[in-house]
Amino acid sequence: MSNKQPFNIENWILKKSKNQKKHNSKLMLVVLAVALILLIILMATFKTNKLDVFAKNKDDIHFSYFGNVTLNKQIRQNDLSDMFSAIHHTIQQSDYASASLNINKVSDNPKKNIQRNLKNIDFLKDTGFNSLNLTNNSVDLEEIKQIEKQANSKYGYNFITGNGSNPLNSKVTHKTVKGKKVATVSFTDISSKYANPKKSTTSIALDPKIFIPLVKKLKQDNDMVIVNVDWGIPDEPNVTDRQKEYGHALADAGADVVLGHNTVVQKIEKHKGTNIFYSLGNVTSDDFLSENKKSIAVQQSWNGKKSDFLITPIRTSGDKVTRDKMNPVEKKKLENRIADPSIKMKETKGGYTYES
Repeated sequence: MSNKQPFNIENWILKKSKNQKKHNSKLMLVVLAVALILLIILMATFKTNKLDVFAKNKDDIHFSYFGNVTLNKQIRQNDLSDMFSAIHHTIQQSDYASASLNINKVSDNPKKNIQRNLKNIDFLKDTGFNSLNLTNNSVDLEEIKQIEKQANSKYGYNFITGNGSNPLNSKVTHKTVKGKKVATVSFTDISSKYANPKKSTTSIALDPKIFIPLVKKLKQDNDMVIVNVDWGIPDEPNVTDRQKEYGHALADAGADVVLGHNTVVQKIEKHKGTNIFYSLGNVTSDDFLSENKKSIAVQQSWNGKKSDFLITPIRTSGDKVTRDKMNPVEKKKLENRIADPSIKMKETKGGYTYES
């Protein structure tokens, strides 16, 4: 007698689904393996586009200015030297190179947190930066004081400036570059409706009663005055009326260059001989939005009276900073955002130039 069971539709469907599941599992493993291989090949063959070094004359002073740099726990997992390789030569060839470093909370242990942030300062110093503007949204006042104190002890008083909510601190860095006196100072608009009033760090409030006499005095005593400003406005591509009013006031007081530090790139303007970069954007960021991973690198060639500028769009792609090779739509969008009638930008290889 046959032991064969009679046909049952439920058993047939169950058998087929088990076979299909085995087949799908094998297929998924193959797909994942192929995807991993392609990712490894892409990372290995990804080519960064390096910035061109801009210098009109060997006797000119060459400045380079960069936006916000974040080196948190996630980003530090990358090879940082490789990550910054596209801009390394530009920094090294500059007589004065600056950036804005975000202080991060990378550990709940204050001692470890201080040491890890100091390592970030060490890395940027070793990369070739001559001045760092510190910004802070995450650590308390005691930690930021210790970070600044230890950085000053290691690299001298004239390496870092603060940025935050202290209305009285008047720390300014002073350098002599090719015989010219260069002063750098940092302000934060703590009265902005976007600012966090509880933010603790060591900077000067962007109050006209404070910054006008201070910048005037700096201009009397120096050949070049560079001003960093944290406007406290996240993700805003358009310059606000308040930014413009304060930017012009800084120019009128004697600032030669104003460097704004928001999270996205904003307009470039010239006001009474002062070059105002309302926001340089982010050099590195852990934000997932593409706008927050874009920036402009600014190079200035100054002969003591007149300047030539090179503006180069840069972005973070994967784990590397690179010159931004934009498509026509992206290019037009950037040009519309940064252009202003007060400057006459000319397109050049990889960026834009203008005279001032």
